[in-house]
Amino acid sequence: MHQARRRFLPVLPALACLIAPAFVQAQSTAQLRTLFFDPVYIDDAKEILLSSGDRPGIISSDQPQAQTTARLPSEIIEDIRRYEENINRQIENSGIYDTGLSQEYLSTGNLYEQLGDIENAINAYDNAMHINRVNEGLYTLSQVDAVRALIAIHKEARNFAEVDKYHEYLYYLMSRNLEPDSEAFNEASLEWAEWNLEAFRRMAFMDEEGLDTSPSMTNSGARMLQRGDLVAIEDQQFSQYRFVPRSALLSNADPILMQSYTADQLIDPRLSQNEDLYDRLLEANGSDAELLKKKANLTWLYKKQLEEYIGTNSVGTTFNLDRLRLIRSLSPLRQGYAEIREDMLALAEELENDNPMESARLYITVADWDLEFSRQSRAYNIYDKAREILLEQDLSESQVSEFISPEPALLIPEYVSHEYTREFQNIPETRDIPYIGFIDVMFQKRANGRLRRIDIVNSSENTTQPIRRRLLDMLENAVMRPAYVSGETVEQSDIKVRYYYSY
Repeated sequence: MHQARRRFLPVLPALACLIAPAFVQAQSTAQLRTLFFDPVYIDDAKEILLSSGDRPGIISSDQPQAQTTARLPSEIIEDIRRYEENINRQIENSGIYDTGLSQEYLSTGNLYEQLGDIENAINAYDNAMHINRVNEGLYTLSQVDAVRALIAIHKEARNFAEVDKYHEYLYYLMSRNLEPDSEAFNEASLEWAEWNLEAFRRMAFMDEEGLDTSPSMTNSGARMLQRGDLVAIEDQQFSQYRFVPRSALLSNADPILMQSYTADQLIDPRLSQNEDLYDRLLEANGSDAELLKKKANLTWLYKKQLEEYIGTNSVGTTFNLDRLRLIRSLSPLRQGYAEIREDMLALAEELENDNPMESARLYITVADWDLEFSRQSRAYNIYDKAREILLEQDLSESQVSEFISPEPALLIPEYVSHEYTREFQNIPETRDIPYIGFIDVMFQKRANGRLRRIDIVNSSENTTQPIRRRLLDMLENAVMRPAYVSGETVEQSDIKVRYYYSY
């Protein structure tokens, strides 16, 4: 999060003209799929930012910008004409499958893409891939450039089903051609895993359709969970949640539990496949903290999915949503929490002598993990462990407090994909995006990182109720790093944050 700068643009009458058009119509669900919030601590409520480029530390308007010269459409069209003439000559001289045509089609596709002609760009990239396959075989790596181009252009056009198809194909190509223990294959595995996470987020939290058509990525229980077709009930015999199809519940089918799903059976195949990928990579390098954090994201996302589902589908649910009870009742969450905690603690202990500062950071991540899973006593003990290490490095108490609690509204765990953030939407921090509006919020933060007394105190003109509701939902379910002062976690009051938003 960023402190608000003093060099804000003043509020101008023209501001309404700049941002009002986006408010004219109520936002649709499709529009809000790309909603994200940029938080800034309020210094002066009378001053606002017009775009994310004005945030400190990102892109300052008084910094020199790279000079780029936009090409005229007529220039691009002329280049396309020349490339297509070359293609026609090569076809006349060497046939329609001449190997040199592949690069020509790639270049032509890029030009069509610059022109905004998505259909012709896709056709050109398809031709490039087809020529490679004809000349070198179905699974040649020479088609990788064309496949990546198809992934990028379909993603830009939000054709996510096509993105998914080509990502899966790209990983398949890599798995057939690269050694399983090679660095190149490890990189391909991570790329495939990153897409799986994005695809899961889009299905589970953005209602994106068309991403569950691949047989290898289909699970009937997971699909029913995403559609809201299940009801959570308590199995009194085993004291755990089970999930029953709503149709079975309404038809009074007997016995209902025979048709139910356990939480293990509802895990999306993408999350399961990613867990296998991360475990394979961790076997080769168990000291990779970043990999552990990626694996932690799987458990966190599944936990969030179940919390949202049970919290918003209470009809037929036989006990109230309680975070600790939820975790204890569902084995995937209970086991995922324990495994990640154990692995991170082991790595933090291993680093204590050789890299104490990094060890302290890892202990803090473990404490954050404990708080997210409602294990406050464990979390406080681990924050204390990090404090001991930092004091041994000659940091003062104030420096320790700043190290552990650098800002009052820091979402934790820091290494997961929190909803309605740039990371969740795959938007780089450095991309300058005009803001549509803002919402000013004041809240208190408990010693366990949970928020209370969340109040919207101001908002830009015509900020709609759906956007206000989504921000409040995010904050009500958030866990933030508690303030840590002289070995104690303390409550904080009157935290004021302006959440700029765009979509």
